[in-house]
Amino acid sequence: MKWLLSFCLLLWVQSIQAQHIAETPDVESIKQRSVAVKNSAAAIRDLQTVHYGSWTDLPISSIHPTVDSLLTPSIKEELLQQINLRHTLLGKDTLLTADLFYILHPYIDWLHEVDPHYRIGARIPIDARVYKTKREFMKTRRGLGVNLLCVQDTLIVNTSVNPLFRKGDMIVAINGINASELLEFNYHDRYTTPEVLLQNYYFQHLPKDYTVQLIRNDELMTITTEGLRLQRAASSLAIEESMDKNIRIYESAQTGYIALPKFSYFYNPRIIKTLQSQIAKFKAKNCKYVILDLRYNTGGSGYMFDKLLSLFINRPTIPYLKSQKLRVSPYTMEDYEFITEEMIGQTITLPDSCVVKRIELDPELYIGDDIDIYVLMSRNTSSIAASFCNILQYNGAATLVGEPLCPNALRYGDTVTGEIWLSSLLYEASIATTEYEEHSLAIDGVLMPDITISYAAEDYLSGQDAMLDQVLEIIRQSGY
Repeated sequence: MKWLLSFCLLLWVQSIQAQHIAETPDVESIKQRSVAVKNSAAAIRDLQTVHYGSWTDLPISSIHPTVDSLLTPSIKEELLQQINLRHTLLGKDTLLTADLFYILHPYIDWLHEVDPHYRIGARIPIDARVYKTKREFMKTRRGLGVNLLCVQDTLIVNTSVNPLFRKGDMIVAINGINASELLEFNYHDRYTTPEVLLQNYYFQHLPKDYTVQLIRNDELMTITTEGLRLQRAASSLAIEESMDKNIRIYESAQTGYIALPKFSYFYNPRIIKTLQSQIAKFKAKNCKYVILDLRYNTGGSGYMFDKLLSLFINRPTIPYLKSQKLRVSPYTMEDYEFITEEMIGQTITLPDSCVVKRIELDPELYIGDDIDIYVLMSRNTSSIAASFCNILQYNGAATLVGEPLCPNALRYGDTVTGEIWLSSLLYEASIATTEYEEHSLAIDGVLMPDITISYAAEDYLSGQDAMLDQVLEIIRQSGY
């Protein structure tokens, strides 16, 4: 019965109406395949999407507020040229899901540049003839137990709970796949994982054993190892990168350090309490500076955002949004009472009564006296974490350090899971429905740091944290 449900799900995916490429055959000609997984009895179910000739069109979202208007004829033509070149070089007419992602990569990157929230992913159905439950499937998954820093085409171990790997190891290849090739099938996120990279590379995400080529201390090494239970390893990595594990004092710089790797509805109250108690301890230890590390923080919930800002901004209220627009769709119909079905497809400006023009703060929570705040950020810093950086900078409450945020990191929000692409397993894994305009010092939609520190791979191959080291040196040279 469960196998039948899985099969029906695939038929449903195939039957969904999507925008098609010229001369795309009927859905009946789209075939399924089983992908064998090395060293495992598992099989992944994939769809074969057949395309002939040149690509003449692109899938357009009916959910996002601006993508359809920003995709001008000239941009579309340029993207199609790149896509057709990739298609020609690939030399295939029958495309698997990973092929489709590779070919459409120029367009996918453009969408992500328009809106960092906009991500295309792949649904990976499990073969129910092998795994009877999702829990059974999850138990089989193996990973390396490392998180990676990506600098151009260079992958460097950033955090490891696997004793075979060290911080600073440069990954050359995983299971015979070069790092640069893996990245062709993935987003170039500043921080990523081997499992994400492999998952998008022809669904190679379930190997029991791994063979990793890496460079350590200028020496090429090959490590062959059985993978770690993925769920357990991911949990251990999260603990290693958590706020609680990353609170310390650098006495030589009179500086306290706290990492804020995530925001969430359940986690935010703890963040506020921890910041209150730890900064008080920093002050008791004669610290004059505090570094907040948001380089890994991709956002999350804005719950208690006003209280978080109150810790660092000593004002009763602060300006927040200038305006807010909404793309009306079945995904947003129930968000506002005045929306009607006749508005579906329209991008509307919300009335002021629905827009958070100002944020009320609690002066009693303020703890920013007698200390200077530095905030570390990267292009991974996004969503509500990007807004946090922006508001602190706009109100003169912190010095931002690192690299510029992704274009339009402040512009969109209220994400949903969207639509399936091109009768394939690709889908809109995350897509914004709302466009915001924050009060900001951003330049052409890009939030710039006050102190720019670029990533260079060679700075991290020794296992050091080059950005943090540079900030501490800047503080030392300031003479306190």
